[in-house]
Amino acid sequence: MVSNLPISTSRIFVDASVLFAATHSPRGSARDLIEAGIRGHVTLVLSPFVIQEIRRNLLSKAPEALSLFEAFLAPGLLLIVQPSSALVQHVAAVIVLKDAPVVAGAIDAGATVVATYDRKHLLTKRGEIFAAFGVTMATPGEILAGL
Repeated sequence: MVSNLPISTSRIFVDASVLFAATHSPRGSARDLIEAGIRGHVTLVLSPFVIQEIRRNLLSKAPEALSLFEAFLAPGLLLIVQPSSALVQHVAAVIVLKDAPVVAGAIDAGATVVATYDRKHLLTKRGEIFAAFGVTMATPGEILAGL
């Protein structure tokens, strides 16, 4: 569990792992977080990198869920940011390049929290990511508990 989760901001950057879970299952904390965004309790932020990754994952693993994801992209439901390649490279000095666009997207959006289920590259690097960039990695359940 994350202690002192900084949820004072209402902007949460959402990783593809959370979007996959939210579109693939009608229940759970990932879906609850997305619904909190739809209701306007938080602002959910994505980047083109995450949108491309979730589309690719849904097409290959759960194509029936793609239409739900596309509906979520409706104007006004979320904020989309495009971090610069220089920022992505800067973040890649701390975490693997594959996941650097996620943290860079959060930084670009002014989000202090990333919702993710990526234990291998993001959640296990919470300390390093927070120390370097002031961004907290958390699961949707941890975020919802802090709202």
